[in-house]
Amino acid sequence: MLDKIKVFFANQKLKWIARFAYYLLILLLLFFMYGFNDANAGTYIYNDF
Repeated sequence: MLDKIKVFFANQKLKWIARFAYYLLILLLLFFMYGFNDANAGTYIYNDF
């Protein structure tokens, strides 16, 4: 049973999908935390230079 679990988690496709979901979640959280604004719309620090 333990060997089947090890083989399941050693699957390269599963690792790729897990990493993709992890980084997508981080990216989406950053977008929702800081908004979808660009440099010209909002409180960007270098607007007045």
